[in-house]
Amino acid sequence: MTGSADTAPATTGPLAGVRVLEFTTAWAGPFAGRCLAYLGAQVIKIEAPGHPDSWRGTRNGGAPVYYPEFTPGEDPQNRNVLFNSQNLDKRSLALDLKRDGAMEVMHDLVRRSDVVLANFTPGVLDRLGIGRRDLAEVNDRIIVVEMPAFGEGGPSSSHQGMGKTMEPAAGMTSLMGYPDGTPVLTGPAIMDPIGGLNAVAAVVSALELRERTGHGSAVVVPQVEAAASWIGEYLLEQAETGTTRVRDGNHVPDAAPHAAYPCAGDDEWVAIAVWDDHQWRALCTVLGADELADDPAYRRLTDRQAAQERLDHVLAELTRPHDKMTLAARLQAAGVPAAPVLGGDEIARSPAMRESGMLVDLDHAAVGRRTYSALGFRHSRTPGSHRRAAPLFGEHNDEVLRDLLGYDADRIATLRRTGVVADAPTADTDTPRVPRHAPAPAAPAREETRS
Repeated sequence: MTGSADTAPATTGPLAGVRVLEFTTAWAGPFAGRCLAYLGAQVIKIEAPGHPDSWRGTRNGGAPVYYPEFTPGEDPQNRNVLFNSQNLDKRSLALDLKRDGAMEVMHDLVRRSDVVLANFTPGVLDRLGIGRRDLAEVNDRIIVVEMPAFGEGGPSSSHQGMGKTMEPAAGMTSLMGYPDGTPVLTGPAIMDPIGGLNAVAAVVSALELRERTGHGSAVVVPQVEAAASWIGEYLLEQAETGTTRVRDGNHVPDAAPHAAYPCAGDDEWVAIAVWDDHQWRALCTVLGADELADDPAYRRLTDRQAAQERLDHVLAELTRPHDKMTLAARLQAAGVPAAPVLGGDEIARSPAMRESGMLVDLDHAAVGRRTYSALGFRHSRTPGSHRRAAPLFGEHNDEVLRDLLGYDADRIATLRRTGVVADAPTADTDTPRVPRHAPAPAAPAREETRS
């Protein structure tokens, strides 16, 4: 089976010329590698034949929802939507580090690379013999960036992490929910893309440091600790005043009303934020409720803040008959911050998403031409791009071994015969499929943060 074809040159991004060896799984680590590839780096995803990226699933497939047309097909590990969404623009090398001869291949890769990226628990790379200390003897310019859930040395350092566990640990979950309810998560796992972006920043910073010192470095990006920056104002407020922020639904301190309101249809909503009295009057005019604007109970921001719960009920009855798209457009035209709450299918069909470059069509050997979500950062002089769909397992074994490392056909054949490299996952992967946010079965050579 042939792989996915490039659709744009790989040298346009700001990281063109940088080579990354990626040992990651699930979402956070692969998302970091995806961002680096988008920015022009050559990312080689290295997977163990007996323990590939968990988001590939098993050789027997899994829940139909994870596959195009809800069909795992004959090759489910190359059809999984989860894996294929987060591994665009990468090459795949299936390398078993447990096999004799594999470390020589790894060292040859390191001599020609700039970054090693991993999201294992602390100490795993060292035990595998590919930590910064060992690899620096091969290439002192190599940068090793690790993305554990928790930092080194603390009581939680050996714990695996999931987006749904790291988010509460970072303090984010305590800020969300209603005052009389339990804390809630932001969604499936916002910590994963947050962790990925933090790792990208670490890679770029380490590359800049290397430009000045001539030497590589080891960087640890604990995802829980790094995520604290996303709620920094609340942490500072707690530290300076001793005040703990109270959950308050969709309300915020500086606006009222500020919430999502029902619209016509089943589970359809519009989000509205009113920051000043002028916007309040405009909202009332659009809703045909000018008398509400003059009601002393709601006339000023401080009045509305004091009566938010009652006001939310009043506005809900006014917005309910309206189409969310039409109402949002009318409010925006009147100067009121508003937006329809869109589902995934609506986002995929959005002309604005297509025109802004946030959707891209790519050809994949196992699933055909598909639409993928793009990345939201742009550079005017060195624009990044999505060039190819996610790789098939081991798709680029020959390309990497022959073209990059210079191995001849006999040596490559020996590596295949001895199991150092493989063109398909081995039977070891046929373990029961675990939930996406549950700890994975222990693996002898690969321990992971799993997020």
